[in-house]
Amino acid sequence: MEITHNFLLLPNAKIDVAKVLRDAGKTKEECDQTIATTGIKTLCHVGDRLFSEFALTGLTKISEAQTNIFVDVDAVIVVSQSYDHRIPSLSTRIQKKFSLKSDTFCIDIMDGCSGYIKALSIASMLGNNDFRKILIIAGDINSAMTTDAELATKILFGDGLAVSVLEAGTHRLNTQLFNDGDIKDVISCDMRENIMHMNGFEVFRFTRNVVPKLIKTYLTEANEDLDSYDLIALHQASDLVVSTIAKALKLNNSLIRNFACGEIGNLGAGSIGAWLAQGKNLTNIGKRKMLAVGFGSGLSWGLASLTVNLQTNEVIHV
Repeated sequence: MEITHNFLLLPNAKIDVAKVLRDAGKTKEECDQTIATTGIKTLCHVGDRLFSEFALTGLTKISEAQTNIFVDVDAVIVVSQSYDHRIPSLSTRIQKKFSLKSDTFCIDIMDGCSGYIKALSIASMLGNNDFRKILIIAGDINSAMTTDAELATKILFGDGLAVSVLEAGTHRLNTQLFNDGDIKDVISCDMRENIMHMNGFEVFRFTRNVVPKLIKTYLTEANEDLDSYDLIALHQASDLVVSTIAKALKLNNSLIRNFACGEIGNLGAGSIGAWLAQGKNLTNIGKRKMLAVGFGSGLSWGLASLTVNLQTNEVIHV
């Protein structure tokens, strides 16, 4: 399977992180230092719209712009942590809304930072069973969980969705996934309270310890190196996290900045697709090899080695 179309659905409204920090009593120097560390200047914000409404409206915009984009889709995978319906599943609503076949494989996954990798893993398994065209919708309305969160959490997470179309190709999609159950609530959000809590120090320590090791081990086992890849897509947690990993690996993307979501914020499972959407010259240039790496809530981490052969790579405001 290879990614042939990639879209980033963003709301028009934005939140100025510096203003949020000033309103919380931070000095200009403290604001500047915080933004320099996180790399996040603004956050996209949907207002009072629900996740399913935003997703269906955005997908409708995509289908209106490209009338054949969903033709022959035989699987729909949705990944999020901010669903507004338990029943029915959003994937089946998408199947009905866009007149997909009744035997379309539909699944909703509750997951965050590694969710895109998990969706790719499912896509790989489906591809091995003759599924030919798979739609992945990944991301969050994080503001539903962060509006009343602690300041350090509130200024990291934005709202938005990545939409990727995968189609059968000649190159294999390989994935690896790992978990270390978060029984200490390093990153948590109770449904009753609906407020995200995050221990930033523990999250940073976790990513610093597991992600470089994950990538180095995979490359050794695959008899490859970073130069084998045109794109290294790291989960866009913050500039601090991404730059720490990049420094440990001596990684420097030439086609897109290592951290490229400073005007968007961390979109959870949508951040890898969001990062890819920042590549302005990636369409119709042939196949590019990408290593995608997700890590965070769960606690979980994983990677996917795949081909990107983009015919479309767009940001769409909803």
